[in-house]
Amino acid sequence: MTTVKFNLSLLLSVALLTSPAAAQEKPSSDPDAPVNKQQIDAALKLTKESADKYKFTLKNDGHDEAKLVVEPILKWSNPAAGEIHGNVFLWTTEGRPVVVGSLYKWFNPHTHMSHEFHSLSESALEGRFHDAEVWSPRAAGLKFTPLPEAASPAATAPQRVLQMRRFAKDFAATKKERNGNQSELRLLPQPIYRYSAPKQRVVDGALFVFVQGTDPEVFVLLEARGEGEAVAWNFAATRMNSVEFRLRYHDREVWAVEIMPWKDVSSHAEVYTTFLFTKPMAP
Repeated sequence: MTTVKFNLSLLLSVALLTSPAAAQEKPSSDPDAPVNKQQIDAALKLTKESADKYKFTLKNDGHDEAKLVVEPILKWSNPAAGEIHGNVFLWTTEGRPVVVGSLYKWFNPHTHMSHEFHSLSESALEGRFHDAEVWSPRAAGLKFTPLPEAASPAATAPQRVLQMRRFAKDFAATKKERNGNQSELRLLPQPIYRYSAPKQRVVDGALFVFVQGTDPEVFVLLEARGEGEAVAWNFAATRMNSVEFRLRYHDREVWAVEIMPWKDVSSHAEVYTTFLFTKPMAP
């Protein structure tokens, strides 16, 4: 992609910190920890303003531009790591997710912001921030695979969401940090986003997330895809961290990603990428 030099009087300064692992490796948080409403509100304002400045365009025949879901689909914090609050945003085409972003603000012991993204598109895309190209993944963001031994999609939407919730419970996800520490992730039982996209042959779909505390680490998409009697359940998974993840379904590994080198994380040419911001945003 084209190298972009940001004007610090206009934009945040984008740079990897001296210790990037501090922002990437996020220990398990305590959902019952005390709430700092002032920090939560400040993080929400900052992340919503930033999310609105991103534009994502699919490199397909129509060059479709993704639409931001204005309100975050998940709010999270990580008191075990420090005073940090984040929000998960989604960009869609015809309602179907194509980009997921976790934007968060540190208050202590750090003060920077971080924006991390993963492409959920089955085609290539490009991302722009303040109209400057900042992200151009080399490949499609994910690949859907038939869900093993899944029953046919139910006839009604309420029945299908019950199916998807049952399917999701049969997944299990493991995270391995760069230091070798390994932990099981927790599935949020309810989908954080529900959708359909008839023009894309998606009858029904839902986005589920595995978390540490409330911090998103692995996303799982379930879709009833196809037409007529050929509609069947499929799944795809994505990371929201540069460490190693493994996903099992009925105790059989069905998806895995290895630890990403830091140079790949910061290249902004992979389907997962992170931007670190060390300067305050100008009005």
